Amino acid sequence: MPAVMIVLVFTVLLGACTLSYQLYRLVELDARCRGLKHPKFWGLFSLSGTNGSGGLLLYLLGRGKYPLEMDQAQREEMAARKKRAGVSLCFIGAGTVALLLLGVSGRL
Repeated sequence: MPAVMIVLVFTVLLGACTLSYQLYRLVELDARCRGLKHPKFWGLFSLSGTNGSGGLLLYLLGRGKYPLEMDQAQREEMAARKKRAGVSLCFIGAGTVALLLLGVSGRL
């Protein structure tokens, strides 16, 4: 059982790391398309915050005055990154549910 738990924990961690990376890339692409200066900074800033979403909230509030100008290639990249973020969420959810079921069943 400990081997299964280790695999599940690493599954959740893999999902969390890839979700953070996809969020970074989504914000960077959005900032680049809106013409903001230093899009990589905004990507990193969106990951910061004491509760994990403070930087993202500030970015989303501040980007409103910049119009979005995307070409077709950027739209396709944005859609692909959103799908990858969804897969990352599935990894987190599936791993967490499996860990909870193992814990509730008393096999820890």
